[in-house]
Amino acid sequence: MADKSLNNEELQELRRRLRARRLFLDLTYQQLADKTGMSKSTLQRYETGGIKNLPYDKISTLSSALEVPTSYFTDLTQDYTSTDTQKFQSGSPEGRREFMQQAKEFEDMGIEHITPKLIQQGYTVEKQDRGSLGDIIATRGKEVWHIDFKFISDTSSYPVGLGMQRHDFMLRVGRLATYQGPVTKYSLFINLRAIGEQLVDRYKNIRLNVDMSILFLTDDGYEELYFQK
Repeated sequence: MADKSLNNEELQELRRRLRARRLFLDLTYQQLADKTGMSKSTLQRYETGGIKNLPYDKISTLSSALEVPTSYFTDLTQDYTSTDTQKFQSGSPEGRREFMQQAKEFEDMGIEHITPKLIQQGYTVEKQDRGSLGDIIATRGKEVWHIDFKFISDTSSYPVGLGMQRHDFMLRVGRLATYQGPVTKYSLFINLRAIGEQLVDRYKNIRLNVDMSILFLTDDGYEELYFQK
């Protein structure tokens, strides 16, 4: 890595991976500094582009601290996908039942948290049947906001990557593009912030005349990240 000159796209991917994995492990700059022996300011500059290239000795140190193989930073063409997610796709019956139970609990908790906030904001909230564009629809005047819940298995022991999540996201956007009913806004409500931030960083909403966002649960309701148009 130190001997190779990276283009702008590769540098952005390198910074994105560093930030995504740090946030995924819920590490502050100071905590990562303590684990690596690097300074807090150096780590911030690596993430923000203040330091362009990441020397190989630093890659080894960061990989160890972030619990990923060095190829996570050196092979920027490889899309890392959780082993846990892949396991579910082929899935044992027990694994599938556990996943479905976790997904149901996340959806129920999300609806419980977000509904009071939406009502406070003047929306009427209606839960939808399976197969609809969103799991709930919030309406206010001419606004029709579809909110779709997506539970992602815990991948804390594996590198963060979009992988199957990207494929799933594109399928949902395709469904949005062909939806025949009224919709002025579409949001994906997910449980892993790192995945949501990667989606927002990587994709722009340049074709659809609909606002799009990612939602996360917070203690007092929800937080929202918008896709750029």
